[in-house]
Amino acid sequence: MENERLAKLPVVIRFVREVIGCNCPDEAFRQVEVRRGSTAIKSCPTDCELRIGGRLLVVVTSEPVDGLSGSRLEKVISEGRRARDDGKFNRFRLMVQARNAAEDKEKLLRSYEAVSCKDEKTHVHVLGKGSAASSPPAQSGIARV
Repeated sequence: MENERLAKLPVVIRFVREVIGCNCPDEAFRQVEVRRGSTAIKSCPTDCELRIGGRLLVVVTSEPVDGLSGSRLEKVISEGRRARDDGKFNRFRLMVQARNAAEDKEKLLRSYEAVSCKDEKTHVHVLGKGSAASSPPAQSGIARV
């Protein structure tokens, strides 16, 4: 069982470093938690949540970008920021999986610009849905590392 957990850790590291683009140091990956759903975000459906070394909080959703605009996105970011601060994380990243990532990325970033509660430690990203290269670790079979 322990070897199985360790074998999946590279999936988490690749996702965080290569897909998200976060440069978390190696020691951050000593404590990794991946769960289905989210304890941080309640205002939209979530696929999974990653907690990396007490530094990085990532929430992945497949909610359509059109549903994440205006006051709804404001609420999601506010919840993520509150969870980040309460959990003493350095960063909160909302990852939105979308079929048309290029088009949806532009829409989401425009909506995100209007969010008043964002700060330099909150980020949004759009991932291509269905791409194995960008699949979140929970969708790769990781439950907890």
